[in-house]
Amino acid sequence: MNIPIDYNKMQAELDKRHYMSQVYISNIETWKPTQLGLKTYGKWCDLVGWENLHQEIGWGSTDDFMNLAIKRKWVERYYSFEEKQNVCSPTKFGHDLFRTFEYWIDEKAQKRIARKRQMNKIAKEGGKFMAVTLPQIISGITKFLGGTTPPKSKTKKRTKKKTTTKKKPKEQPRDINNPSWDNWSKAENSEWWKL
Repeated sequence: MNIPIDYNKMQAELDKRHYMSQVYISNIETWKPTQLGLKTYGKWCDLVGWENLHQEIGWGSTDDFMNLAIKRKWVERYYSFEEKQNVCSPTKFGHDLFRTFEYWIDEKAQKRIARKRQMNKIAKEGGKFMAVTLPQIISGITKFLGGTTPPKSKTKKRTKKKTTTKKKPKEQPRDINNPSWDNWSKAENSEWWKL
């Protein structure tokens, strides 16, 4: 289960412990780590096995720091059967606290989050535009065109042609003894004198 981090709550905690301080650089408010914060973060990474994003200062974890982390509820200590020794694993509070610290020391992460917020804002604004403004535009266009709606195109349904052969009408037997005009007109090869 991935529960999002409450950065505001964690910022207050980092500020209270003097791990970060709020500064203004070029009229922009930001948070910067203190030396105590970097030292604590380096020990934390060594204790729980995280990759230290600030490699310049690599502090090793000690038993005193482990006891402090357990006392402050940053880690829990348990026995690992795979490693056959006691292992420290971060609690939700410790994880969120130091992920917030990492967020403020990693400028790329800050830019990524700012870009994501901006994209969400644009998407939200675009959704409002589509829901509210688009129907008004369409109704304005239809009023401009005289209120007529475009005719619906009628599609013809294709039917299969039947492939039956036409029957020839039955021919009446000719009566040779009764000379009539019908018989004369139907005479074959125009040999009317044989009728």
